[in-house]
Parts: sequence; C-alpha cells; structure tokens
Amino acid sequence: MSENPIVTVYKVISISSAHELCLPYESKCNQIHGHNWKIETWLTGKLNESKMVVDFTIIKREVMKLDHTNINSYVEPSTAENIAVYLAQKLYQLEPTNLVKVKVRVWETETSYAEYEYVPSSQE
Repeated sequence: MSENPIVTVYKVISISSAHELCLPYESKCNQIHGHNWKIETWLTGKLNESKMVVDFTIIKREVMKLDHTNINSYVEPSTAENIAVYLAQKLYQLEPTNLVKVKVRVWETETSYAEYEYVPSSQE
C-alpha cells in the first residue's frame, strides 16, 4: 500500500433552500421560489493526519450552511452552475494542502443538474 495514497470520498447531501434569478427574459424563476436540492460531492486527495481525505461530517456541515436559506445571500446569481462552483471552492478550503480535486454536482430538480470540477492550478 502506498505511503499516502490519493483517495476519493463521495458524499450526498439534501438541502431545501430558496433562490431567485434575475433573468433578462420572462421566467417564473425570476420570483423567489424553493427547491429540494441534491448535492453530490467528490473530494480527491491525500490522507490527512486522521487518515481521511476529509471527514464526511465536515463535508456535510459545509453544505448544510445553505439549508433553509435564501441562497442568493451566498451566491449571486444563484444558478445551479454558480452554486456548484461556490461549493467546490468552499469544500476545497477544508483541506487545501491535501486535496487535488473537488467535484460538485447540484441537482435543482430530479432531471436537471449542474456539475463543476475544481482542480487547483498547482495540480493542473
């Protein structure tokens, strides 16, 4: 076994949050409304001193900061794409010296998601 292998951990978190968009065309999304979002996360990196990539509880805690909020308070515009970018960058900050890649998939509905993969420039 490698001394410090590269491992990917996966966590799914469900949140309920509101948001509104300011689209330049007529859309019901321009009104405040809510979703039951499904957030999938993949964190890839070396093991930390606890022999984990990142503790699952810490991943959940970070994502749950958006639960029962107006996401516009955190991300603007609050599109699924921007939420995926925001969460990937926040999750990377949990273990910046060990993580080599963070991927986040944000399901806005059962049939629609946005996905973002963050690879720090030093790893590219």
